[in-house]
Amino acid sequence: MKRALSVFSLMLALVMSGFSQVSLAAGWQLLGEKSVSRRAETDSIQVGARDGAFKRLQFKVRGADVDFKRIVVHYKNGQSRELAMRDHVNKGGSSRVIDLPGAARVIQRVNFWYETKGSGRVQANVLLWGKSA
Repeated sequence: MKRALSVFSLMLALVMSGFSQVSLAAGWQLLGEKSVSRRAETDSIQVGARDGAFKRLQFKVRGADVDFKRIVVHYKNGQSRELAMRDHVNKGGSSRVIDLPGAARVIQRVNFWYETKGSGRVQANVLLWGKSA
């Protein structure tokens, strides 16, 4: 009986932690990610086939700090928009939420210019998140 109760408690804790993770990311979708090197100054994340149009973007960074200089969002309809972005994002952190001007649109890819910080061989990993309107 005690063993069944402790297994039930463990399962309940796991389920509840899953719900809190989902609620934190409500409405946000991972659009893509890229390992960036210290040698490159620009990179691109191909969004690919995604359902829905997006109105907001956010970058999350793992591994090493990244200084973002600017981004260009390329939409599926052929339009593109350059956005000034001067954000320093520490490893484990995220950029500010970037509101995309105009109506929500399907994103094809996002180009970004950056500098990476850190020492050794640790590469930064940049994750692009999007939120629909």
